Amino acid sequence: MRGVPLLLAALLLACQACHGVGDHPACRQKDAGLQIRSDRFFLDGKPLQIISGSMHYFRIHPSHWRDRLQRAAAMGINTVEVYSPWNLHEPYPGEYVWTGFADIERWMALIQEAGLKVLLRPGPYICAEWDNGGFPFWFASSKVAGGRTMRMRTADPAYLDHVGRWWATLFAKLRRYLHNTILMVQIENEYGFCGEDKSYLRHLAGLVRTHLSSDILLFTTDPPGVAPRGTIPGDEVYTVVDFGPGWFDPNYAFGVQKSLNAPGKSPPFCSEFYTGWLTHWGEQMSNTSTEVLLKDTQVLLEYANSTASLSFYMVHGGTNFGFWAGANVDGTRYLPHITSYDYDSPISEAGDYCQPGIGGACKYHALRDLIAQHTGRTLPPVPPRPAIQKYGRVELRDSLPLLDAVEQLYGTDGGVRTELPDIMEEYGQCWGLILYRTHVPVSALDKGATLDVGTPVHDFASVFLDGQLAGRMERSSQGDTSLAMGRNNFGCNVESWDFKGLQSKNVTLNGKVLRGWEVFALSLDDLSTLSYAPGTAGATLLAAARRRMLAAPNLARRNAAAGTTFFRGNFSIDGTTALRGADGHLADTYLAMHGWGKGIAWINSFCLGWFWPSRGPQMTLYVPGPVLREGDNELIVLEVVTSRCSTFSTRTPRPGGPAAPAAAPWARAGRGLPGSRRPPTSIRGQGSLDGSYDSEELDYGLARELEGLAQHDKYTKLASKLQLLYDASERGNVESCSCCRGSGEQECNWCAMTIGDTLYCSNGGCTPCPVCRGTGACQCPNCRGTGKRASWLTPSG
Repeated sequence: MRGVPLLLAALLLACQACHGVGDHPACRQKDAGLQIRSDRFFLDGKPLQIISGSMHYFRIHPSHWRDRLQRAAAMGINTVEVYSPWNLHEPYPGEYVWTGFADIERWMALIQEAGLKVLLRPGPYICAEWDNGGFPFWFASSKVAGGRTMRMRTADPAYLDHVGRWWATLFAKLRRYLHNTILMVQIENEYGFCGEDKSYLRHLAGLVRTHLSSDILLFTTDPPGVAPRGTIPGDEVYTVVDFGPGWFDPNYAFGVQKSLNAPGKSPPFCSEFYTGWLTHWGEQMSNTSTEVLLKDTQVLLEYANSTASLSFYMVHGGTNFGFWAGANVDGTRYLPHITSYDYDSPISEAGDYCQPGIGGACKYHALRDLIAQHTGRTLPPVPPRPAIQKYGRVELRDSLPLLDAVEQLYGTDGGVRTELPDIMEEYGQCWGLILYRTHVPVSALDKGATLDVGTPVHDFASVFLDGQLAGRMERSSQGDTSLAMGRNNFGCNVESWDFKGLQSKNVTLNGKVLRGWEVFALSLDDLSTLSYAPGTAGATLLAAARRRMLAAPNLARRNAAAGTTFFRGNFSIDGTTALRGADGHLADTYLAMHGWGKGIAWINSFCLGWFWPSRGPQMTLYVPGPVLREGDNELIVLEVVTSRCSTFSTRTPRPGGPAAPAAAPWARAGRGLPGSRRPPTSIRGQGSLDGSYDSEELDYGLARELEGLAQHDKYTKLASKLQLLYDASERGNVESCSCCRGSGEQECNWCAMTIGDTLYCSNGGCTPCPVCRGTGACQCPNCRGTGKRASWLTPSG
């Protein structure tokens, strides 16, 4: 009898030890946590239909995390699918980041606060259209154990050693969310595309059970066609499938899933049910059908007596801030993703509903109504639409050529000295630009000299000779160039490697290998030390515009021809009148980059990401309100490729959407001599989605002004070649536009300072062209149906 109290005391102490944690075996009920019985999910003994949505904390400003979760919960989801990108959290070997965008513990706590559960997808490979599929860039450095040679997503010991250390660190952070928040954990992501090494999958499963929990439910995700390769059949892991609305047969997909799971252990589950799709630069903006999505969502919710589960990919997409956007590689075609990850999802990039011009009918409210009707739940009230405000124009007054910036950043010490150049990653550089410099004898530059870099650069290169632009090189065979943008995010083992910079050490001039290099790594993480030339932006941009119009050689100062220049400007926000969001931060906005070529933008040192309006379709950059501040704000724009279509004009953006019809470029008042007119970009809110232009002002005055400026700047010889064509019927040599590339839209009005439409107008009418697609209609504002246009003749004589 005396032993009984001691036994009871021991049990009580055990329960007290795990109180509030819920993962102590002595305290958990037999049916606690997520379990599978009779092809159904049960949570804490009660039937569960998982209605999940993917949201990426690393694509949402941390100040907006709670807001986005509230919006998703109000749509009706009960679970959040969470990726954890390895490269965000371990930027260098053994150096971890858990704050700001990387504060995954806060993200998990906010999910818990919202009453939601988690499907954890910790990689090690996530894809997600994220740089390198989530793998750290330093995998490509020979200075790291196994670097540059290890076989990723295989049982290669060097690779598994890195994975083991990463997961041990990550799971230590997340262990306290087991059972009360995390439902199950994925061990690999669409591995069926890569191989069927079951020992590799079992090793990953063992790591999760060792570092996280021995009884956690594990799963794999694959499309039905490759699912048998990407999982372990039976009851070791739970096999799920993914597919999208409009292109799946639920009986086939879930039949494959059931064949791979143990009897009674296969509740139908689509872990990636696509609400939209990704978009690459140069494509039309992804635009998917609300009607089809709604219809097939209902099919899934009602499938097998409502025992099927699904996870919307994405419920809210967010933004590829900074340099994090990934890329696809299709043969020789390099396809980088746009900065917006709106994904045409129910909750827009800015947290809005029913974003105009992107998703058609309102996916958010349609899905909310369907889920409420299906579940019978009273859903949380829908939060109000986010605060979005116009902040006006930004005058970019100051400029700094890139090569001058290199001198400022590195001083007289120079860069890394090396006999032969190497890839960017070998210099410990994750992203940005990299400069390779060497010296060549004048005698080697005779007529016909040939520079050969061996393998195409990744992803774009400008070649300078004595500070002057000599040429450009590109990775892809497409018509446009790609700089060092995102790494390939979809691949297996060798195919996953995507080194940046020079790909061959043997750079030759006239067949002779060039030796003795200096390498300057420009990660562009901190621009605060740069010193600009005040008031030089206008002259720099105007000179570039003239050169584009005249196809003229560079006659300006050193470096100007490159078009690779930093521009800086300031704008002020009146904190007493500015609109604010529910969280108290200043209202969000959009940076309109119409007319610029390609580059990167920062506001108050926060990198908004890549812009590439000359390629499209994204024409604006989303600016989260928390990066703005009362009073003075700073905008920095790095134009890395000056486009033939650059015009630096103002318009109301269509956030994340395709370009709207444009009007006359540079049609603005207040013109003058160089330096008196500043090239504006715009920060605009959602407001009206219709463009706002000086539509009645034609470009004849601008033509005269540019001619006068050319004379003023002593470009007399070039200016003498300028001829203004007022009536296209008088001349047949009218310059055509190539920048729209047959898009069929009026975007060509922005083209190359052509100052007019790109239709061939004659005798009061229009002849067919690639732009109007044979309609014969003069739709250009400059043409106005008159058959007359203003354009520049190709220089002659």
